[in-house]
Amino acid sequence: MSRDVSLDVAKGIAIVCVVLGHGDYFGAPEGMIDLIFTFHMPLFFILSGFFMSPEARPDTCYVRECALSLLLQYAVTCAIMLLLYAVRTLLFWPEGLLDVLSTMGVASLYGSGTMVVPLPDGVTMVGAIWFLLALFWAKLILAAANRSPYPLAAVLCSFVVGYVSSDILWLPLDIQAGACATLFLYLGQRLREKDVLSPGSLNPLLWALIAGMWLICVTLGGKLTMAANYYPNGPIVDVLGGLCGTLCVVKLSQLIARCLPALGKPLAWLGTITLPIFCMHLVEMDVFLWDRVAEVLISLPMPLWVGALVVRCALIAVMCGVLYALPRPISGVFYRSRGRRSKTARMRA
Repeated sequence: MSRDVSLDVAKGIAIVCVVLGHGDYFGAPEGMIDLIFTFHMPLFFILSGFFMSPEARPDTCYVRECALSLLLQYAVTCAIMLLLYAVRTLLFWPEGLLDVLSTMGVASLYGSGTMVVPLPDGVTMVGAIWFLLALFWAKLILAAANRSPYPLAAVLCSFVVGYVSSDILWLPLDIQAGACATLFLYLGQRLREKDVLSPGSLNPLLWALIAGMWLICVTLGGKLTMAANYYPNGPIVDVLGGLCGTLCVVKLSQLIARCLPALGKPLAWLGTITLPIFCMHLVEMDVFLWDRVAEVLISLPMPLWVGALVVRCALIAVMCGVLYALPRPISGVFYRSRGRRSKTARMRA
């Protein structure tokens, strides 16, 4: 099966929106943030489900496969983050090294993507790569649900349990976020089964209804936060909004890929490297001295969030480049092209 470039474009748009969405700290426009949060994380989970085989079995082999493709990246990213935290602390606050490393070490082991949820005392958030942990659990839960007599019922039960328990205690490793995200993976599988994402599969009237539903969710605002199982407009409305937003972005991506190749090609390229971008985005958010940079940026003749975005993109680009240049055992964790050498390459060696 040939690769659908439009889906890479959609992922490229989504990863750009992830970076833009975290500009709310610097005063990014509220309307833009509300728009982004309706779809950017649902899209990643829905497309992950789209590419997930419904025949997957939750056996040891599949668990190992998911761990190598998700948990290994999480562990390496946390190691990089801790190393840079150590360097930063030694430069600016050497006496606090043990405190900083112990705090962020516990955060890495616990894996919470947010402080909104009820965390145990002494535990802080690790940040954006909660997505990797949640996707790990979601894939295992969906694989188990698909083996049951009633997959949809099992998926809905998973969502309800994750959603209700989130207000009581947030468990380690984003288990509850994964339980809720399972529904988005399930929707992705059904979209592929029904061939919904193919051009011309839906009539214009239905597209208008889908776009209208998404617009309603954007207007309602509230910032859907899957990292905390926070669905401000209610799970039904926000899940529908995430689905409709994803469909609209994929439709837009198909148009871009077909009619605007000058824009589509760089977006598609970004869509193929969302993992290293995601992980390095976490590192710069956590480790970089943004408060000090903001003091400089605020004096420039541009909105603070725009200046921060430029600096942020430059940092991510540099860190992704350095990551790519690292020895293959490390860079291959994030870049497929840097993974195990192909058979042809081994024969030439």
